[in-house]
Amino acid sequence: MAKLSDIPPREYNTPHNEYLPEEARVLSTTELAPGIRHFVLEFVDPARKEAFSFCSGQFMQVSLLGIGEAPISICSPPTIRGTFEICVREAGNLTGALHRLRQGDTLWVRGPYGQGFPLAEMAGRDLIFIGGGIGLAPLRSAIDCAVCLNDEFGELTVLYGARTPELLLFTDEYDTWRQHGRVETIVDEAPPGWQGRTGVITTLFDAVDLKPENTSALICGPPVMFSFVLGRLKELGFADADIFISLERHMRCGVGKCEHCVVESFYTCRQGPVLSIGQIRGISSALR
Repeated sequence: MAKLSDIPPREYNTPHNEYLPEEARVLSTTELAPGIRHFVLEFVDPARKEAFSFCSGQFMQVSLLGIGEAPISICSPPTIRGTFEICVREAGNLTGALHRLRQGDTLWVRGPYGQGFPLAEMAGRDLIFIGGGIGLAPLRSAIDCAVCLNDEFGELTVLYGARTPELLLFTDEYDTWRQHGRVETIVDEAPPGWQGRTGVITTLFDAVDLKPENTSALICGPPVMFSFVLGRLKELGFADADIFISLERHMRCGVGKCEHCVVESFYTCRQGPVLSIGQIRGISSALR
């Protein structure tokens, strides 16, 4: 049985050559929503497959030779060994080519990179996960990790919003998450017959009872969501040190060399993508 001590720390750095892409095989691929596919992958090299580990919130650089490379978050929990999962939204040549892959095909990956969510530091606390759109993918890694290690944490709360009901991700997993707390969803636009909530994600705070003094918040979603969610958390009394946000940047190299993801004083690919609000307080460009 997995223990919290088995999970790599958030500043975990891979012992493998971080510049070297490695071949990974597609074990399965499923359409989660229009334009979004979920992949279960394994390394082709048996030794690398056995040794691979990561922490929730880290990302991989995923590539197809001759087409390109892009940073994609790992969406499976680190408690599952031997495979890892990613969630890809089609948005260009590379992601379009990834969507055409099928079981048995291969791609190339580097990583893992960056700092993830400090789950070990949150032991004994309640957790609230706040996600928007495909931002649920990296949060799912942390949610499933907390579910697997349920004795290590208090109550789990998931607040999740998407543009339309058909774009809500991982809907078949909500009942499992509800066994450990609350799951509340909302959409921006609803078709006739929709029975759920419609509106902005901050309205979901009215549906849950939180204890800010003993709760850590984990956030991932579009930057437009950040200021509203952070404002609501501050109104509720959350401390900056207890709010962790995954910044949305295009980490082109992943190793702090290209400076493509620099935000004033830090490299998002190295010091991030997950940072506490205390670490970026006063750096207004970080949340754009």
